[in-house]
Amino acid sequence: MTAVLDRSSVGLVSASTTLAGRKIRAAVRSGDATFALLSPAVFFVCFYTPLHRRFEAGGGDYAQFLTPLILVQAGLFAAIAAIESAGADARAGTRMRMMSMPISRLAPVVARMTWVSVRMVMSIAAGVAIGVALGFRFDGSPTDTALFVFLLVVFAVSVSLLTDAVGTVVTGSAAIAGVLMIPQLVLVMASTGLVPAEGFPGWAQPFVRNQPVSVLTEALRDLASGRDVDDVAVTAWSVGLFAAGVLAVTVAGRRQFHR
Repeated sequence: MTAVLDRSSVGLVSASTTLAGRKIRAAVRSGDATFALLSPAVFFVCFYTPLHRRFEAGGGDYAQFLTPLILVQAGLFAAIAAIESAGADARAGTRMRMMSMPISRLAPVVARMTWVSVRMVMSIAAGVAIGVALGFRFDGSPTDTALFVFLLVVFAVSVSLLTDAVGTVVTGSAAIAGVLMIPQLVLVMASTGLVPAEGFPGWAQPFVRNQPVSVLTEALRDLASGRDVDDVAVTAWSVGLFAAGVLAVTVAGRRQFHR
């Protein structure tokens, strides 16, 4: 008679917490945690230093304008790191070992996304600290500030779910992570994060205004400044990306399990 594995013997929360702790410690040892803290400074050097005088010549505050984009880009880098993490687990056979244990099949993914959330909060703290030093301020309510952080974490987790799924089923995840630098660069450069939409050719402006990096960046600027937010656009992108991420890891998990 074939024994039936009781996956309820270890709860999802308990298993995920244990695995997340291991993932966080591994990230500290590998330097990924350090990169999460330092990357916003690198982004500020790349974007703020060469552009702020030109922007502020017109009377604007470039730190207030740029900081949300820096944090959105940190979320994209979290997703690129996530594909490498998932790929490393797949190559090491971690998923298959987890499947032989009495834990939920969701636990490894939840653990990796817990680290993504922690990583993103670290990047937010570091990025805001640098932004404040350069003039960035939260002028909205405490609720606006909480929603500012929440939207960034949701974005990071959503895009990381997508890349996690890719890293789980595709060999050569490190190479794919390098390739993903190209679309993330396009999304950042062709967005309202660096310059207003009016600074782009007319034919490109509809894409620039409505792509997810622009929509999220504009929502974050509004929240930081205490202005009304375009709830429909940012909610649609947030829910859509998260749903796509959940679907992707579900499909990847089934494919991995049935190999």
